[in-house]
Amino acid sequence: MKILNTSIKHIILLTRVSCSKQDVEESTEQQLAICQKYIKNLGINKFEVYTLKESSSRGNRKEFLQMLNDIKKCDGCTALIFTKIDRLLRRFSEVPKLDELRQQGKIQLHAVKDNLVLTKASAAFDIHRFRLLAADAERFSNRISEKTREKILICCQQGRYPGHAPLGYVNGQSEYGLPWIYPDIQKAFWVAEIFKKFAEGNSLKQLAVWCLKAGLTSVKNNPLSTKAIIRILQNPFYMGQFRHNGKLYAHYYERLVEKDVWEKCQIRLKHYRKNKG
Repeated sequence: MKILNTSIKHIILLTRVSCSKQDVEESTEQQLAICQKYIKNLGINKFEVYTLKESSSRGNRKEFLQMLNDIKKCDGCTALIFTKIDRLLRRFSEVPKLDELRQQGKIQLHAVKDNLVLTKASAAFDIHRFRLLAADAERFSNRISEKTREKILICCQQGRYPGHAPLGYVNGQSEYGLPWIYPDIQKAFWVAEIFKKFAEGNSLKQLAVWCLKAGLTSVKNNPLSTKAIIRILQNPFYMGQFRHNGKLYAHYYERLVEKDVWEKCQIRLKHYRKNKG
């Protein structure tokens, strides 16, 4: 492979690390070393490095779109160097954005390990191969998502919560090395008291003041507002169940609230919403 366009004005070495732990990939350092070796063989020493710390298959990909905007603003053509197509994208819907820049002569794509260079003058065979690699990257990403959903469903069916522990609990590991959730020795008692006091007749505002005096804060260490307290009171996790994708599952972690107290709180919340409405 070689850079064909003599109007190259800018070189970008692109590395990406996924947000997903399911995505097995090269580190950013390994990716950068491969790209640097590639341009060194071409006799190029001046370049810029973009490291995208985002998933290529979820969200709006703000960093990726910002990079494309930077390329649009550059005079001349930018050579974008990366290890493989799946480091660049995993959504086939992003292919047209890159095609437009390539056809305008604004970008060259260099996938080092895929042994592929795309320029404005690329042959139909290379363009077709790029599209196949992009489609394959999307298929691989979708398969990862499917496997993740399957694992989460099994986890739920086994009574294990597939997320961060709510206030009053902490994430940890069981004696068998499995992810587990335990009561937070510093906050569990105070969270249980919220249910007890609300069931006894304390108002939400009174509970917010009480939490402030007791030093009970949210997971992010913010004061508990009445809305935050409502979310706590509505969360079935505290009495032995959890919601996932709209479905209730029983869990086997230690309860902070007995069912009768929980039900009293739900009745009071129902009246609260009715009166507020």
